[in-house]
Amino acid sequence: MTRFESIFFTYLRPRGIDEREAPECFGDLRLDQVVSAIVGNDDDNRLKPFFYTPARHAAEVGYRHAVFRDLQRDIIRHPIDAFVNDMRIVRNRLRQASKIWHPLQKQGWFVHAVHTYCRAVSSLRTELSVGEIPSTGLTDFANYLQRYADDDRFRLLVSETEAIQAELSEIRYNVHIQGLRVHVERFEGQTDYSADVAATFERFRRQAGKDYRAALKDYADMNHVEEQILECVAKLFPGQFQRLQDYCAHHQNFLDTTLSTFAREVQFYLSYLNFVDRFGANDYQFSYPEVTTSFDGVNAQHAFDLALAIKQRDDQIPLVRNSFHLYGDERILVVSGPNQGGKTTFARTVGQLFYLAALGCPVPAAGAKLVMPDEIFTHFERQESISTLRGKLDDELVRIHDILSRASPNSLVVMNESFSSTTASDALVIGGEVLKRIIAIGCIGVYVTFLDQLASLGTACVSMVGDVAPDDPTVRTFRFTRRPADGMAYAAALADKYGLSHHALLRRIVQ
Repeated sequence: MTRFESIFFTYLRPRGIDEREAPECFGDLRLDQVVSAIVGNDDDNRLKPFFYTPARHAAEVGYRHAVFRDLQRDIIRHPIDAFVNDMRIVRNRLRQASKIWHPLQKQGWFVHAVHTYCRAVSSLRTELSVGEIPSTGLTDFANYLQRYADDDRFRLLVSETEAIQAELSEIRYNVHIQGLRVHVERFEGQTDYSADVAATFERFRRQAGKDYRAALKDYADMNHVEEQILECVAKLFPGQFQRLQDYCAHHQNFLDTTLSTFAREVQFYLSYLNFVDRFGANDYQFSYPEVTTSFDGVNAQHAFDLALAIKQRDDQIPLVRNSFHLYGDERILVVSGPNQGGKTTFARTVGQLFYLAALGCPVPAAGAKLVMPDEIFTHFERQESISTLRGKLDDELVRIHDILSRASPNSLVVMNESFSSTTASDALVIGGEVLKRIIAIGCIGVYVTFLDQLASLGTACVSMVGDVAPDDPTVRTFRFTRRPADGMAYAAALADKYGLSHHALLRRIVQ
């Protein structure tokens, strides 16, 4: 029977997962905003490191896809979701126990945590044994869970937890308060007069009066009176409390490491699916991309920028989607068009697709075929920093040199309005040289530029042009089509619209 290690990794779990930081491309692609929206109120950043950890090979992507598909079925998703919530309660109770100083109260919180853990494991074991589970990951986990729940050690934990709770629930005692004196004694069947007192005064109540009781804060720690009462109760019932102490000492390490790891890792899938569910299925389509290890053509249909989609969904703004493809010798999308026409958004969309595909997630597109990148490099405009003692162009050249020295044929390079700080002629020369280097490396690239000449640099370059409304060139459609760059047409159309064309100016001069 296959040994289960992780629901996230197909091989050994890499070390230092909790110390992972966001990749360099996150800010430029706005994936930091996307991950924050997915994770939400993440407890102690337990989930973000997984979104910083792309799969190491295509088989691992397939492994995660299969788990995602299983969790889209309610019969599997609901019990696992309940298990995750129960394990969160267990962690919170253990955390609460660690903060409380009184030993007897610590033991009480500990028993509550173990009880919740036993219930969570037993319930999930029952639920996952029903129905077929296609994915390898969840099948191996269900088998592991069954073996664990049937093991004598877990059965002993359950029986001893039930026994200690039953013993503690049978403890009865009386508390007498007279002035500043508090007396605790065993309950020996004394008469409870509370019901008789309430019935006696009930006849005098004509209408509901104002409640003058002050609400007291319910602190986790006991106050000094409660502590002394509990200590007195422990002295009255030494046998039960000694068994409680022995129980806590014996089961101190009751949490199974594999189950705890699963409860954390599976939240990666659940949080992403919950995020996708918020969009609905009409305008915002997500799909499982075909992921290849080497270039065999790439494409995406009706893709969209996920960070922008979050904002537009909240503002109820219609979403614009775009498609693209690269075949044969084609490697680079050269994106041009009018200003404020969505060029940067299109570039971010491509970068997000490749990263989410490498992560093993459904991507924001109706369909896609993508290469699994070993690295995603971004070259976006940066503000000048006095600490570097370099000018803006110098800094851009240093950064692009670093990218080109690290890039491989399986890398993705996304460049946005690079070298715009220099003259158009210099930017054309530098941009051309950079594109030639990218082509020589053989990696896939997206190059957003205001220089149309770069779109026709060679067969590896494909021109994607931002469209405008046919009847009004000042209106951007934010859609991109695969056609030769013709940026000058926009300038001529705009000049003609506002009476600034060559013929219009001549007429004014003559008049």
